Amino acid sequence: MRLLYLGGLAFGALLLPVALTGAASAQYEIISERTMITVSASADPMVHGRVTLTADIKTDLGAGVADGRITFLDMTTMRVLGWTSVAQPQLTVDDLAPGRHKLRADYSGSAKLMPVIVLPSQSAELALDVPAQPTLTLSSSQGVTAPGELVTFTVTVKGSAGVPGGVVTVRDGDCVLAAHVPLDRAGTAAFTTSALTDGARSIVVEYEGDARYAKARAQIEHIVTAVVASAAPRM
Repeated sequence: MRLLYLGGLAFGALLLPVALTGAASAQYEIISERTMITVSASADPMVHGRVTLTADIKTDLGAGVADGRITFLDMTTMRVLGWTSVAQPQLTVDDLAPGRHKLRADYSGSAKLMPVIVLPSQSAELALDVPAQPTLTLSSSQGVTAPGELVTFTVTVKGSAGVPGGVVTVRDGDCVLAAHVPLDRAGTAAFTTSALTDGARSIVVEYEGDARYAKARAQIEHIVTAVVASAAPRM
């Protein structure tokens, strides 16, 4: 779209779609560039609820933009998440609540490079599901066992979004004792083994998450020691 800029008038500047003569002390064409903005999101696997939003802005000719402000919004809660410049088009949000969020990015446009005006735009809404943080409880049938003795480890997964589903993996340090053990309808899984070796064992359970819950882990210490018989008294 091309407009005519009239500068030097008593009441400021005018934008007109046709060329005029006489009334203006200066005139030149205004060129407007339409823009398109998209938004993407990536969750931090190490910090629950932390999401980094990234905006990408292009003109209708495929070029980038050099100036302007980006506003990130959560349309589900009607909340402004924050602002940033096009030079740093990312925003990290730490407190998104569990559930589905519809996120949007708005670009302000810019008239900094007159006579080129970069027009504002807004992205389509991005649906983002933030999983709830579960609580894991790991226990053993007995705290101390002898080598080769059976011990059962039980993990219970609970949360605020209903009974969790999915699977857990049990490890003894770096050694996998049981992989992808499914949770039952109560959110519980159990594993029995006699393969633990002597010493203080670090038993770790890793919950792999599901559509509603994030990944999580729990750990307990288990002692494996040989039973030492009492020595017979000397005569």
